[in-house]
Amino acid sequence: MKRVFFVVSVLALAASLAFAGGGQAKGNKGVTFTIALSEDIRAIDPGVAWNYVTNQVTNQITEGLLTLDGSNNIVPELAKSWRQADDLTYVYEVRDDIVFSDGTKMTMDDVVFSLERNRDPDGGTYFSDFYADVASISATGPWQLTIKLNNPSAVFKYIPAIGAGRIISKAYYQKHADNFGTAEGGIIATGPFVYKSWTSGQEIVLAKNTNYWNKAKLQANIIDTVVYKIIPDDTTRVVALQTGSVDFCANIPPEMLDQLQADKSLNMTIAPSYQLTYLAMNTQRAPMNDVNVRKAISHVLNLDEFQRNIIKTAGSAGTVLPFGAALYGNDAAKWQQYLNTAPKYDYDLAKARQALAQSAYPNGFNCDVIISESSLASSRALFLQEALKPLNINVEIRKMSGDEQDTYQMGGVMDSNGYRDYDMLIGGWEADYPDLNGNIEIMFVSSQAGEDGYNAAAYVNPRVDNLIETQRSQTDPVKRFDIQKQLMDIIVNDTPYIVYDYSLRQSVLNKKYTGLAVSSAWLWVLPVQNIRAAN
Repeated sequence: MKRVFFVVSVLALAASLAFAGGGQAKGNKGVTFTIALSEDIRAIDPGVAWNYVTNQVTNQITEGLLTLDGSNNIVPELAKSWRQADDLTYVYEVRDDIVFSDGTKMTMDDVVFSLERNRDPDGGTYFSDFYADVASISATGPWQLTIKLNNPSAVFKYIPAIGAGRIISKAYYQKHADNFGTAEGGIIATGPFVYKSWTSGQEIVLAKNTNYWNKAKLQANIIDTVVYKIIPDDTTRVVALQTGSVDFCANIPPEMLDQLQADKSLNMTIAPSYQLTYLAMNTQRAPMNDVNVRKAISHVLNLDEFQRNIIKTAGSAGTVLPFGAALYGNDAAKWQQYLNTAPKYDYDLAKARQALAQSAYPNGFNCDVIISESSLASSRALFLQEALKPLNINVEIRKMSGDEQDTYQMGGVMDSNGYRDYDMLIGGWEADYPDLNGNIEIMFVSSQAGEDGYNAAAYVNPRVDNLIETQRSQTDPVKRFDIQKQLMDIIVNDTPYIVYDYSLRQSVLNKKYTGLAVSSAWLWVLPVQNIRAAN
């Protein structure tokens, strides 16, 4: 799973241009619904929708063969049905009544093209690694798609239901190959809304797709226009919710949850999530390439205290596991037992000093940490800075925009020796599907350690690579857990990351409306078309 660094070069030049494609009701005086985003989007392209904000936009414009319901079950969307014929074969019966927003009919060519684009490492999307096990994608009937795998996979079943499986118009993409997904080029797809305009750093505007294929949902959809307001400042975003300037937000600052919950004009939904926030220590560069330094840091952070005082009800304190309880699945009891017996990253200053004494830096050192400009990231960094002072480890906090921090997190900035240009980084990850592989493969596989990868600790361990691959292809749940347990034993001992906390996901909706709230699958399922007037 590899996110290719993507820059939309024409944003500043043409971001405010209106887009003429797609269907929209003329003169209709329906509802304009406004959503607050914490940062700008990357593109109007589901292929790069992987940063908590872009997906909120592209999910309204695009759809996949499958989707996830409120209980994370895989259900049909653009497909009528699907089945796993054997360990290596998936068959999808595709609907024959789908039209794109420009009124043209969706064909099997569009379906195959869209999935092959995501599969192609040079296709301009972030999703090629999701197709690493795929041998072929082909139309095996007038409206039948068959995907063959090279190896069994415990997780491939989810791929057509997430961003990696979104269908776009092949003809439109090929006609706009040079500017697809930009403010000028836009996109044509099958979803309930169409792209209209994007003003860089300010707003994105969508309109109801009057050609939407699901006529029952189209008739019930009260929203004519969706406006996404880009509001990076946490306080300003909260004020916008409280004053009614925006109607919905899923990017809520945890330290302001109490304030929002007390507001009688707002409804808050809290759902389990697959997200965690971590401290990544750059294992390829001194001093963090010393395992004893990393172990010293793991014993100097009082994560329970941080959770009680800062995170509060927004999540639970981190443990040695790089995934929270929402990803335990059917192995919940086993993972809890593992936590009871595994070594802990517990707060113990004596242990911390002992570990540092065994390192190459017994007298401490100077280092830096990269963070985004959010208020919670600052709280995490200040907590880290203060906690390391007794070890004579002096931390310089390097604060930057969310986009810049993401660039560092994905290895977009290297030093003169070819290493990631930071000592530590406070970042996070959220699995794309309800399986812990969605965390461990991204965070620990060595192919993600270099440039354009999301292994923010730059952690490389061939045995871990092998175990990650083996557990992904193991479909027997008992055997798979045993492999994952071996994997965790190695990772816990090597300490490339320290998990601050496992997040809950909150969303806030103006009480004028009902029908929109986050779930654990919110990255790919947040349907604005389900909104209804409260009265």
